[in-house]
Amino acid sequence: MACVANCSGTANSLNQESVVILSVICALASFCGSFGNVLVILTVLKSPSLRGVPDLIISSLAFSDFTVCFIYLPLWIYGYNHFTSPATQQGSPFKITKSFFGYCSLIASVSNMFAVTVDRVIAIRFPFKYLGIMTAKTAYTIIAIVWLISLAAGVLYAQEMFSRIILRGYCITLMLCTISLYAYIFVIAKRQENKVQAMNVSTTRQLKTDKKAAKTIFIVVGVYALCWLPQLVVPFIVNPSKKPILFKKIFPWVQVVLASNSTLNPYVYCMRSHNYRRQFGKLLGIHVSEDLNSSPASNGHQ
Repeated sequence: MACVANCSGTANSLNQESVVILSVICALASFCGSFGNVLVILTVLKSPSLRGVPDLIISSLAFSDFTVCFIYLPLWIYGYNHFTSPATQQGSPFKITKSFFGYCSLIASVSNMFAVTVDRVIAIRFPFKYLGIMTAKTAYTIIAIVWLISLAAGVLYAQEMFSRIILRGYCITLMLCTISLYAYIFVIAKRQENKVQAMNVSTTRQLKTDKKAAKTIFIVVGVYALCWLPQLVVPFIVNPSKKPILFKKIFPWVQVVLASNSTLNPYVYCMRSHNYRRQFGKLLGIHVSEDLNSSPASNGHQ
């Protein structure tokens, strides 16, 4: 997910050493994030076993994260190292492009996470109706809507036709709704697990698989929320109107934490999902040993 702020307004408060350190961190995040998110996208494209609805939405999330790592972070590095250049000032093509990619990917990330959370709610709350409700066509429709909203928000904000407060309000509201839905998911999953104890083994296994998938997405959402937290808390601790110089020195580091979210997601999938690890290994020509503790599953999160 992207961090979006005024480079020229904060970069001129940093010394050269801080700019270099920030640039190195962002460059590493850009490389690792681009690499990881490309792996996720290629894995979903090349693996028939990873074409479930959550996997399709995850690939959409990976694409938004890729735009942050491959396009937005390099623009950010350039902006910090050329903050005095007229090319990076407010209203310049550089600034408009950076704002577009920043807010477009921000809206896409939070919307994709909300969409995959709703998918997990349906999978666990209505396990026998899930396949009829959440089809591939439904997934593609959801992804199209997410990107239409994201592209429109990016264009409107870049042209200064939309308030940053409204966009951030949208993101925070959706994030809180996502976290609330996960509390609901785990309550329902526990009830469903108790009900199916006496049912056939395949039903019980599928419920456990869906629950594990929900936990994986919950970790992604948790990382997302933690990366957002400093940006929400720091303005209350260091008031930007009372201590503007100190705030401008601290805020770039807060932005680095926020930007790192786009780098971390692919590695969460790798750690949590044996199927993703196996497919990553195939793409890289690395042998991944079979997980003897995992049973076959119908989706990619086992």
